[in-house]
Amino acid sequence: MDKNLNEEYLKEKEYLDNVFIHLNNEINNYLNRRKEVSDVIVEHRRKFVEEYRDDDDKVIEYFDHENHKNEQIFNTIEKRIKEFLYLKKSPYFGKINICEDGVEEKFYIGAYGFDVGYDVPLIIDWRAPIASLFYQGKLGRVSYIIPSKEEIFVELLERRQFLIKNGKIISMFDSEIYVKDEFLKEMLSLKASNKLKNIVQTIQSNQDKIIRADKNKCIVINGVAGSGKTSVALHRVAYLLYNFRDYFKDRVLILCPNKIFMEYISSVLPSLGEYGGVYSFTSEDFIYLNLNQELNFNSYDNHMEMMLNDFDYLEEFKFKGTSHMKEKIDDFLKYVEENINLGADIYFRDKVVITSDEINRLFYESFKSRVLEVRINLIRKRIFDKINKIRNSFVYEIVDKYKKMNIDDDMVNHYDMLKRNEIYEIISESLEIKSSLHFLKLESPYELYKEFYEDFFVKELRDLDFADLILIKYIYLKVCNVKRIKDFKLVVIDEAQDFSYMFYEVIKEYTRASSYVIVGDLNQSIVNFDESFIESTNIFENREEINMRDSYRSTLNIINYSIKYLHENISVNSIRDGEDVEVLECGFKDLKSVIQNKINGFNLKGNFNIGIIVRDKEVLRRVYDLIKDLYYIKLINNEDNLYSDKGIFLTTVYFSKGLEFDSVIVLDNDLDDNILYIMLTRAMHNAVHIKLKM
Repeated sequence: MDKNLNEEYLKEKEYLDNVFIHLNNEINNYLNRRKEVSDVIVEHRRKFVEEYRDDDDKVIEYFDHENHKNEQIFNTIEKRIKEFLYLKKSPYFGKINICEDGVEEKFYIGAYGFDVGYDVPLIIDWRAPIASLFYQGKLGRVSYIIPSKEEIFVELLERRQFLIKNGKIISMFDSEIYVKDEFLKEMLSLKASNKLKNIVQTIQSNQDKIIRADKNKCIVINGVAGSGKTSVALHRVAYLLYNFRDYFKDRVLILCPNKIFMEYISSVLPSLGEYGGVYSFTSEDFIYLNLNQELNFNSYDNHMEMMLNDFDYLEEFKFKGTSHMKEKIDDFLKYVEENINLGADIYFRDKVVITSDEINRLFYESFKSRVLEVRINLIRKRIFDKINKIRNSFVYEIVDKYKKMNIDDDMVNHYDMLKRNEIYEIISESLEIKSSLHFLKLESPYELYKEFYEDFFVKELRDLDFADLILIKYIYLKVCNVKRIKDFKLVVIDEAQDFSYMFYEVIKEYTRASSYVIVGDLNQSIVNFDESFIESTNIFENREEINMRDSYRSTLNIINYSIKYLHENISVNSIRDGEDVEVLECGFKDLKSVIQNKINGFNLKGNFNIGIIVRDKEVLRRVYDLIKDLYYIKLINNEDNLYSDKGIFLTTVYFSKGLEFDSVIVLDNDLDDNILYIMLTRAMHNAVHIKLKM
């Protein structure tokens, strides 16, 4: 090590040692505070329960207020301790030295901020506006944007990267432009994990621009397999929550294709310090919200099996997701509105409650701007009010009539009974009239859709698929008084290529968010919709489309082999070389020994996260029966299965989407090209393509 480098290393080691001194002090302080707050909570509970053991209302009141406040304090302390413990392993990964107005300042950048009251924090959070200089800027005159949208210009004098493990500087180097390839290669050479990891140490310039884009944008990313598009979307969530917490807190929605994928990405936001206030749903579960009716529809895996193996099912599914279908549904709903039965004149005894002309005027003029359900409810309420008014007038007449009678004392009870009977008769008549207004009732969204479907497709609606559910939800949004679970401001949609035009119509109408991150890959479509997600998302305002062509998952060898199966000629970049994809042919009777040989070879290379990927459940069943006595096979064949960081996994193409493995064995029984591309690009380091003769 030369003298200058050694001096720099010693300076950095001294800074790191100082950070650890303060970190240890803060950890001890927070541990003591946690114990104090915990003791207060326990003691207050004991005293209060003892004092008010016989007064349930008082106990409930206590737990609703005082204890809630203390538990919030406890949770805040607990969150900060977790961050400190994370920082103890690797406090920071970057450093920038800037000059602003002649004053030099150094900033160290980490996963979390750490400030002990110095002029400059010991560590700044990677999401802080000034941290963008580490990801974006080359040396020289650069700028960054603060939340108020003001642009701040500075001179970037130095940009340094660190690899710190267990409190020690493993390596450090200065880089003039972006994150050094050597550093990135080291991060990408790691083995697969059961959870998607945060990428704060290796965020690239193009990724950082997406993460820090204006908060009121709809960002549509078409990214190749392994381009980090899911990670970028989740880091954008963390960035927006950090810089605009009051606006986005408890108003973030993440939609995932299935529960396995949802579990796979679940640790990213907590690793970035975001432990709550984000709502995650599978797309099916979210669409089903608010329909208030038990509907039986195909599970995700059954639906995907049908798409792969039933051509008629696939074609109908695709058509039901088109903008043309939207036009047909809109025409149907217009017909329903124009032909709704509003009834005739309504009478209560000899009095007119409301005329049919007035009902029509209310429906088609006064309440025209409201959805059908609200219009009908408003008219029903108007009619009920009129019925009640007439009923009350009849009751007053009866009461007044009996008041004017001169009744002997011995007949009072008799006439009271007569009066009550007359009043009861009036009330009964009013209730009968109200119950007879069955024509002023809107069919449920499902019933309306069933009527539409059976008329349009000229067949009975039986098992519902996801496209049916979307159309039922669309009808709900058009005709019902919509009850939204949250006022969402930010929506993230992953695997966007697998969703139809109608899906995006429903999401836009239901959420009405100001910010969207929609990520997908046209080349990973299992269903080739007439309108791609790139075209479908044109319905969103303030939209920006971004292509990501760098792969950080697979080696260049795997990438170059897999893109041969794409119908479009695209170039994909990867900074890692590796072994070529092994291609071989074998019959089913030889498959067992071939798989055993390949898995043993992967294990010798230190690859213990292995995916065997097949087309569908029928092939999966046959392969499982063949190899189950060789190894402990972890099946991923329904949404309740779990993906872990080590093991041999046997799964279908649709459950493998979004996941990654150290090594992959692709079983190709005359597969479609795009399905082969999806399977091959699950591999990080090694891939074997077996052309199988079933």
